[in-house]
Amino acid sequence: MKRITSIVAGPVFAVLTACGTFTAVLGAQDALGEIFTVPFAFTADGHEIGPGTYEVRRDMSQRLMSIQNVQTGEKELFSVRPENRHSSISVKGFLVFERCGDSRNLIEFHKRGTGLYSATIAPSRKKNLEVGICSMSGTTTVAAR
Repeated sequence: MKRITSIVAGPVFAVLTACGTFTAVLGAQDALGEIFTVPFAFTADGHEIGPGTYEVRRDMSQRLMSIQNVQTGEKELFSVRPENRHSSISVKGFLVFERCGDSRNLIEFHKRGTGLYSATIAPSRKKNLEVGICSMSGTTTVAAR
């Protein structure tokens, strides 16, 4: 009886390992980023980011977004709300920036080929005056390359 158990345990372990590897590969493919050239400085989660070419991706937890400068390799992580649905499906991914006075704040990352996007979690605004300056009517969109 022990021999039968050990004979069956080996193949079962191999199947579970193969399934786990396949799932990891699928998850990693979901985390592929998009390349954006942003011609202006912007903020994300209160961090200043200069103009440049960036790879933007979400991690597998769906709650973090990374922005990596393609030239320097510098990478920052930001909290995002999990995927939301948008009415239209875009062929290219795109970023949405909210104009706030003289600056622009990254507010959404839209994934290509889906109607899904992640919204950044903005730091709380301290002044009511600043809320009036920042409005959704002043948005800028940057498409992926």
